[in-house]
Amino acid sequence: MERNYTFTGDFSPQAVAGVLSIEMILALIANGVVLVITIYQRKSWKQSSTIFFTSLILAHLFMILYLPFTITALAAGEWIIGSTDEEKEGTCDFTGFLIIYCVYVMLMILSLISIDRFLFIVKPHLHKRFMSPRVALVLVIIVWIVTAVLFSSGFINGSGIVYQYVENLGGCYVYTTGPIASVIRYLFASLILSIIIITSIWTFCFTRKFINNQSMIVGESVYASKKKRLFGIFGSMILVYGICFAPSVFLSSFMTTIDLPDELHVFSLVLLFLVVTLSPVVQSYFRPEIKSVIVDVICHKMMRKPNSSDPGVTQDTNINYNTIGP
Repeated sequence: MERNYTFTGDFSPQAVAGVLSIEMILALIANGVVLVITIYQRKSWKQSSTIFFTSLILAHLFMILYLPFTITALAAGEWIIGSTDEEKEGTCDFTGFLIIYCVYVMLMILSLISIDRFLFIVKPHLHKRFMSPRVALVLVIIVWIVTAVLFSSGFINGSGIVYQYVENLGGCYVYTTGPIASVIRYLFASLILSIIIITSIWTFCFTRKFINNQSMIVGESVYASKKKRLFGIFGSMILVYGICFAPSVFLSSFMTTIDLPDELHVFSLVLLFLVVTLSPVVQSYFRPEIKSVIVDVICHKMMRKPNSSDPGVTQDTNINYNTIGP
């Protein structure tokens, strides 16, 4: 069946393209800074949390690849990536696969971070024994491969997963047309969310007693802090992802059954990509090895205060951060 690749929406595609362009630039800067600092801080690679957070940054960078295609299509008023219908179909399918692939990779990595944090706080002896950087790397590789295999079925006709250009939105998205594919997709998402919710509630309920009875947990870790507040890096990230992902998840569930205003879908898309910028900002604030470098660069380089004995500047990575999430 011949596809239509011309924009027919009611909103200004050029304005949306401009907003997405700003988000893309900010996301590249934020994620690039965190990734470079993480690579520079070699000692932090001895922690499993570093593996998981770095994988999350890489998922953000892969997701950003979706934006140049969509921005170009919106600015031109049609899908122009490809000279023939076959080439346009190929690039459209690729971008549709890219966005759903990265979203589910991020959700699965968040569930791994939740499990890692749960073991670190609730079962520290098991965390020390089993959750090594090598194990974390293997888990991350499995996540990337399994998610790719699951959604690559969209390139096969009759699989129930369809990548398609949506004329009234000006971009390529994913649909689940068959009942089996829909059930598998939502069961997969429900499993991920259940892991996050169960481990988070368990950790939250345990943390108060844990803080009072086991003060030794305040070692160098992204999950521990001297202030030991309950809401920290994971709680902040869940809040950011929840706010930014919720509209897209809700609207995509009714996209094929209910005729909703195009502006709502565009708003959910802009909000979805806002998480790619906010998530590395949260990491840079709560992760000691990241924040110490940023503080050092700002205070020593930009403000031209080379004196390392300045009491306002510290190299200590054990600064008071709120790194225990709910």
